[in-house]
Amino acid sequence: MPPRLILVSSDKMLADAFGRACADRGAKLEVYPSASAVPAAWGAGEDRAAGVAADALSLRDRERRRLLELHAAPGAPPFVLLEPPESSMLASRGYPVRLFWPPDEGFLEEVRQSGDPALLLLADPSLVQIGLLNPRLQKAGWAVQEAANPDAAVRLCAQALSQTAVVAAFSPDLLDAENCVVRAKEARGDTRVLVAEARAPLHSAEAALRRRRPAALPRRLLPAVPDVLLGLDAPDPLSLGRVLLVEPDKTERARLALALLDEGYEAFATPDLASAAALAASDRCHVAVFSGFASDPEAVSGSAAKLREADKDLRLVLVARREVGADAPKGIAAANELKGLQAAVAVGLDDCLLAPVEGDRLAFALRRAIDRRRLQVENNRLLAALRKSNGELEALTGFQKKFFAVVAHDVKNPLSAILGYAQLMRMKAKDQTLGKAIGNMESAARTLNGLISDLVDFAAIESGKLRVNPEALDLSAVVAEVRARVQVAAEKRRIALHVSVPPALPPLRGDPLRVGQVIQNLCTNAVQYTPEGGSMFLSIALFPAHVTVSVRDTGIGISKEDLPRIFERFFQASNAV
Repeated sequence: MPPRLILVSSDKMLADAFGRACADRGAKLEVYPSASAVPAAWGAGEDRAAGVAADALSLRDRERRRLLELHAAPGAPPFVLLEPPESSMLASRGYPVRLFWPPDEGFLEEVRQSGDPALLLLADPSLVQIGLLNPRLQKAGWAVQEAANPDAAVRLCAQALSQTAVVAAFSPDLLDAENCVVRAKEARGDTRVLVAEARAPLHSAEAALRRRRPAALPRRLLPAVPDVLLGLDAPDPLSLGRVLLVEPDKTERARLALALLDEGYEAFATPDLASAAALAASDRCHVAVFSGFASDPEAVSGSAAKLREADKDLRLVLVARREVGADAPKGIAAANELKGLQAAVAVGLDDCLLAPVEGDRLAFALRRAIDRRRLQVENNRLLAALRKSNGELEALTGFQKKFFAVVAHDVKNPLSAILGYAQLMRMKAKDQTLGKAIGNMESAARTLNGLISDLVDFAAIESGKLRVNPEALDLSAVVAEVRARVQVAAEKRRIALHVSVPPALPPLRGDPLRVGQVIQNLCTNAVQYTPEGGSMFLSIALFPAHVTVSVRDTGIGISKEDLPRIFERFFQASNAV
C-alpha cells in the first residue's frame, strides 16, 4: 500500500505541484481546504497517514496553532508547515518569522523600517557563542540587548526603547516560537518575534521531526517536503554540508565558524567534546572538526572514538596543534606527535590539518570528507535495499518450491490412473488404428509422467528431502538400460552411439534409479545438441579408487565463458538451440 500524505491548502497550484512531488515518491496525496478535517483524516493501522503538510497562507492564526498542538502530541503523524517568503510574513505580528544564516541584510533593514519598536530574536546558541548576530543587527540600525532566556527577553522587550533588538540564545521548535509570540504580544503588542536558525531549512525540519515535533519549510522547497515527511534523505540546495566544530579557544572558534558560514556550510560551534558528542548524537552532522595536541595520542584517539561513537557515519577532521616550549628533545616530541596522528588515523580520521588552519585548506578537507560520507551513506542504503530484495526473493523462492511440490504431487496421482487405463485399453483394442492411437497416448502420458517426476525430484532437492537409497549397484545393467532408452532417439537423428564398458566391474554401492537418471540426462542432452550424422560416446573407466562414467559428443559444446555457470539452476548456454 503506498504511503498516504495529507495537504491542507486552498491554493490549487500549490496542491498540484505537491501532488506531482508525492507521485514521484510513490505516495498518495489527499488535499483538504481547511484544517478542521485533518484529525479525522489521519486514519489508523496500515491506512494511517504517513505525514501532514499545511500551507501557512491558507490558515488563520488560530487554525495554525491548533494544528501545531495536535501534531506535537504523542502518536501524531509528522507535520510540516509550508511557510511563505519572510518578507510576506512581516504583515502579521502573530507569526514568528524564521531567518536562516546568513540573513539577508536588506530584510533586517526592512524589519527595522516596518516601525516595530522592539524586536525579540530567538537565536541558535551556536550563532550567539561565536558572536555573529550582534554586529549584523547593529549594522541594520538596531540597539542590541542580550537576555538569558525567552522569558527574560519578553520582559526586556516590554521595557525596551524604540529600535531595540533583544537576543536570547534559545532554539525553539514551531510551537515554542508560537507560544513566545503570544507572551510577547501580551507583554507588548507591537513586539516582533524572529527566530535565527544556524541550520539550513531541510536540516532544521529533519531535526524537528526526529524529536517528534512539528517542522516548517519554505514554500520554495516544496518538492522536498514528501522526502522529509517520509524520512528519506533529501539533498539541501541551500547548504554545502553540516559541520560540527569543536574548538575550546573562543577566538579561533569564532574565526573558523565564520569562515565556514561564509563558504555556505552549516556550522555548529561547541567549546568542548561533551557538548559536541551530545550534538552529534541528536543531530545529523556530516563532519566534525576537532582540535588536539598531536603529541597526546590517547587524547586524540579518545576524542575521535567518542565522536564516532555518537554517530557512526560522522566523518572526522583533526586540527593538530603542536606544543610550544615543550622540554622534550625535538626528536622525541616529533615521535610523540607521529604516534598521536597514527592513533587518530586508526579510528577513521579523514584528514589532519596543522594549526593554524587556513579557510581554503579547511574547506577542501571538508569537501572530501562530506563526499566520502555521502558515498558511504548511499552504499549503506543500496546494501539495505539489496538485503531487502534478497529477503523478498528468498520468500518468493520458498513459495515456488512449495508450489512445485504440491502441483507435481497432485498432478502425478491422476496421471497414474491415465497410464493404467491407457495400458488396459491398448491390451483390449482390436482395431490396429485405435491401438496405435492409444499407444501414442500412452507414450505421451509416460513423457509427461517423466517431466512430473523431474519436478517432484526438483522440489525434493530444493527442500533437502530427496531420498537416495544406496544398495548393491550393477553399473553395467544401469548403462545397458540407459542405452536401450536413448538408442531410439539417437537412431532417429542418425547419431552413432558408442558404448564402452569394461568386462568386469568391482562391487559398487549406490542408488540405481538416481545414477540412471544422471546418465540418461547427460545422454539425452548429447542427443539433443549433436547434429545429425554425429557421434556420442558413453563409457565407464576404472581407476584404483573409483569408477568414472562419462558422456561426450561431437555437438556444439559449451563455451569457456559458460563453463563456470553450467551447474546454476535453469542455466542454458548461450549457444544452445
